[in-house]
Amino acid sequence: MSALAKTYNQIARHYDKANYKIDFWLKEFGFFRKLAKGKKIIDIGCGPGRDGVLFTKFGFDYTGIDVSKAMLKLARKRVKRGKFLLMDFYRIKFSKEIFDGFWASASLLHAPKKRIERVLRSIRNILKKDGVGFISVKQKKNLDEGVIAQNIYVGVKRFFAFYRKSEFQKILRASGFKVIKSYLKVANDEYKTRWLVYFVKKA
Repeated sequence: MSALAKTYNQIARHYDKANYKIDFWLKEFGFFRKLAKGKKIIDIGCGPGRDGVLFTKFGFDYTGIDVSKAMLKLARKRVKRGKFLLMDFYRIKFSKEIFDGFWASASLLHAPKKRIERVLRSIRNILKKDGVGFISVKQKKNLDEGVIAQNIYVGVKRFFAFYRKSEFQKILRASGFKVIKSYLKVANDEYKTRWLVYFVKKA
């Protein structure tokens, strides 16, 4: 079991309570719906199923993957019409070109920068020709990447990679994606978390 899996198994219920704000990505979900040519989508790092509620509500054929068994247990209770699989983004096991889109909310930021292109290329491989995607990562301030602790999770440590907007755009293009739209979104939380948002299409 990876360190990330152990961490999220440990904090799953606390994480669920702290992050269950289904409306935070509502605008982005609406734009994603317009972009997607079909209904078959994969949620990469689905966590406790927050976004799966929206996808199934609007009739998507939804599959969520996560590295944490505890997170998936919560997701299966919350999203009855979703499919959930224990899988990490380093070993995505699906046939090529079967999904119309992917959703990666605050998940790819856990991949070290030396591995992120490989992860993105794996995601690209399972997308159909016109496949689209949504990605959110944290904006870089001082730290490039590393293990940090947050008081909200009782000091539990997690690995994060932080990016500048143009830096991640360059990585996306190198990984075979066209950037459709990108912008900064600041959360109304105690940290004023600065999210970099990207909508992409398979190039």
